[in-house]
Amino acid sequence: MKRKICKALICAALATSLWAGASTKVYAWDGKIDGTGTHAMIVTQGVSILENDLSRNEPESVRKNLEILKENMHELQLGSTYPDYDKNAYDLYQDHFWDPDTDNNFSKDNSWYLAYSIPDTGESQIRKFSALARYEWQRGNYKQATFYLGEAMHYFGDIDTPYHPANVTAVDSAGHVKFETFAEERKEQYKINTAGCKTNEDFYADILKNKDFNAWSKEYARGFAKTGKSIYYSHASMSHSWDDWDYSAKVTLANSQKGTAGYIYRFLHDVSEGNDPSVGKNVKELVAYISTSGEKDAGTDDYMYFGIKTKDGKTQEWEMDNPGNDF
Repeated sequence: MKRKICKALICAALATSLWAGASTKVYAWDGKIDGTGTHAMIVTQGVSILENDLSRNEPESVRKNLEILKENMHELQLGSTYPDYDKNAYDLYQDHFWDPDTDNNFSKDNSWYLAYSIPDTGESQIRKFSALARYEWQRGNYKQATFYLGEAMHYFGDIDTPYHPANVTAVDSAGHVKFETFAEERKEQYKINTAGCKTNEDFYADILKNKDFNAWSKEYARGFAKTGKSIYYSHASMSHSWDDWDYSAKVTLANSQKGTAGYIYRFLHDVSEGNDPSVGKNVKELVAYISTSGEKDAGTDDYMYFGIKTKDGKTQEWEMDNPGNDF
């Protein structure tokens, strides 16, 4: 169901600005619903970079899984743009933002936002969709897994841009959309084809050191997001020149491509080696998909409950009544 957020508006001017923000697509890198645009370029180059950087001593299982991924390239591209068109997503794209210094999106950090804060961030969405991708891949559902991996990389691309890790929305600055359009129009000249090393060298080797995917992913993403945020203030705001924007797009798009190659490398090793980051750890977040499409007369205003039974036989049940009529 569409995630509507009710707001108490304190003045007409604020109401106007919020309406404009909600009705305008607040993309990070540009992406089209058909799997084209900047986001699609990033994931396509991410695969190409990894292929170019593979060292001779990579396991055959990793190479085979890379070939499977390449066979599903269009699903990766479609997934990489889908979050901007998901009808079940938050109206203001709150979960596409993440300040690496506060660990929040703009719904907690920006003073103009008067509705309920949203805990999901661009960083947490990377981990969520990476987990879904691993789950489907390990069951042989490669097409769906690749789509989910594309979604994960969408959020990684978002938090690499200058505006999203700075929590600067289109409401805060017209530069948000202008910069992303600037990058989209010039994306071909910002392509890179290598991370600058082989997979047996430091950049890739460091990616595999921490077996705890969630802990690794958060800090890996944080490094790229900090660069993006810093560049917003130094080169990418509306007060900066076209040359500054060119530098900003060159650096952050290169980081998005390089970082995506790193995520894909980690993914291929995890699925090839059967790594499950949840083994031996307490589950802090449970992701469940619940559909009412098969229930006669079920509607979005009906009371719904979700329950689980643990190993010790205890049953827990919760009413789905989050703010915004969301699950």
